[in-house]
Amino acid sequence: MRPSRRHVSWRAIVLILGLGVLTASIVLGIRACGADSEESPAVPPEQAVPTPADDAIVLAHPTYLGGPRRDVTGIGKGPDALDVLWKLEIGSGPTILPDGRSVTWSGTGWTGQPTLTFDHDVPSLVVGGYDHGLRRIDALDGTVAWRAELDDVVKGTNTVYHDPRRPAGDRVVVVTGSRRGATLAIGDSAIAPLRAFSFATGAELWRLPVPRTENYSQDVDASPLWLDGRLIVAVEPGHVLALDPEDLIPGPGGHPMPSILASSPPLWSPEDVASHAQENGSNLSLEGSPAVLGDRIYIASSSGHVYGLDRETLAIEWDFEAQGDFDATVVVTPDGKLLVGMERQYVDHGGVFLLDPEKPPADAVVWFFQTADRGVGEWAGGVVGSVALHPDAPLAAFCSVDGSVYMVRTDMTDGENAGPDDVARYPRPALVFRGNVGGSISTPAMTEDRMVAVGLDQKVHLYAIVTEGSRYSATEIDTFTADGPFESTPLIWEGRVYVGCRDGFLYCLGAR
Repeated sequence: MRPSRRHVSWRAIVLILGLGVLTASIVLGIRACGADSEESPAVPPEQAVPTPADDAIVLAHPTYLGGPRRDVTGIGKGPDALDVLWKLEIGSGPTILPDGRSVTWSGTGWTGQPTLTFDHDVPSLVVGGYDHGLRRIDALDGTVAWRAELDDVVKGTNTVYHDPRRPAGDRVVVVTGSRRGATLAIGDSAIAPLRAFSFATGAELWRLPVPRTENYSQDVDASPLWLDGRLIVAVEPGHVLALDPEDLIPGPGGHPMPSILASSPPLWSPEDVASHAQENGSNLSLEGSPAVLGDRIYIASSSGHVYGLDRETLAIEWDFEAQGDFDATVVVTPDGKLLVGMERQYVDHGGVFLLDPEKPPADAVVWFFQTADRGVGEWAGGVVGSVALHPDAPLAAFCSVDGSVYMVRTDMTDGENAGPDDVARYPRPALVFRGNVGGSISTPAMTEDRMVAVGLDQKVHLYAIVTEGSRYSATEIDTFTADGPFESTPLIWEGRVYVGCRDGFLYCLGAR
């Protein structure tokens, strides 16, 4: 039996996040609750099990990269071509840069992967946009069922979950983060970038304020997890929180907010505050989404760490440090390893780590793949997006700022390369394929025989994955060119690709 849940008041969490300290004095009450089982990974609709209420609502791809292991990017058959089947205008909206300048962004951004839910066999996408909107969309024809408004651009991926405690007919909830608020200055008490909405109607249910810490931002880019009857949320100021979304209490401004059951300590060290300092605060953000393996929640931080947190208490149990900037989401492999990309910032080289969480952090590196030291835009190199896993084969794929999409063997090395600090040397995984995507911060999508990668070259690239015994290769078979760059993560579903673009549109691509 897991320990009892602990409720933390809003005033206490302001103190926790504002001071970066978690103490026993903030614990105000205890309520015993049972635990639900870990979410199942996304499965094809014909294999999915309906939720126990609200008729046949099936959460097929309910969160970023599919589920708690963050290991699914495609469902069913991959596409044979990239014809435009439909496109939906998302539009544009203003946001504020860290230096205080106001800019207008269009379309969808990083990570921006749609979720997929079946309501009485009708497939619905939910996706956020730079127009400050969150939309539920018919996946077959692009018809918008509802649009909800937020205070700022929505960069990340929403999460759809089922809470049996909610009223019948309205037990499915969509929760999403956004940037802090296009008219709000850092530190404003009105900043509440995590919002929950009814999947059925789009009505707002609650919002979570996020106070300032030593981190430079107050955004929420991460995709939450519904786990053990709690909502696990990573907020950019540097904490992972466990929420009870049905125990609502008054929040700032009179809006209802969920009770906070637990909080991690600050996911950085005092040394990180100094070494990652920049204008308006330090780069200590949690931009990747939490992943689950066994009794731990794993999350990467821009402070240069990959943390393993106790699944119940959120205490730090494991701390791998590489000093660079981890924006990516940790992906769990079938054999219980961790794949995570690292940007080339604060270090000599960026790339992708495969880590063994069963070993002490100092000995955890299984291999490191160093990408080329070549940048584009604001990025100096490395991997900003996450890693995609093949559903059956020992293959992983990732896009790099250096201009390439790489496919490697997770189970085989063929040499070594320098680590991020240019001193340590690590085994290097065997390279299967390298393609040109003009630089990318996106994450590829993979099915058994297809891979889709998008980039700043304004193209969607479609590759055929070829298997010959234990040998693998890939060949580009089609491209689609838009009127702007791609940053979002694609979703493959039954011969279709759904992906948003900075040109202001969400595209559905496939063979006519």
